[in-house]
Amino acid sequence: MLAFKNVGKQLLKILIYFLIYSLILTVLYYFNMIDEKICNYLRFIGFLLILYFNSNNISRKLNKNCLLNGLIIGISIVVLFIIITLIMKQGIGIKSFIYYLLIIGVSILGSSKKRKKTLK
Repeated sequence: MLAFKNVGKQLLKILIYFLIYSLILTVLYYFNMIDEKICNYLRFIGFLLILYFNSNNISRKLNKNCLLNGLIIGISIVVLFIIITLIMKQGIGIKSFIYYLLIIGVSILGSSKKRKKTLK
């Protein structure tokens, strides 16, 4: 139960960081400081980096099931995005599917950590 609580806090932190990052990019685009294509690419890359570093942070805090926690974070974000997509009545295409797979993969890779080898 404690692991789900930590993952929930981490998921909320990821979403808050992404909203702040997206707001900054939107303001820069509104004042014509960056192009629309560059803004979209930065939003995509920025979200994956935020997800990677926060998954890495949770793996350092928790000792057990690091990959499983990354999978839980990735799947919960994908489920949230699918619900938003269905509410907006947009279709899920191949680009969305690839993006969802990237989200899950980045969260798992971010949460994987090297185990310290102990000498016996």
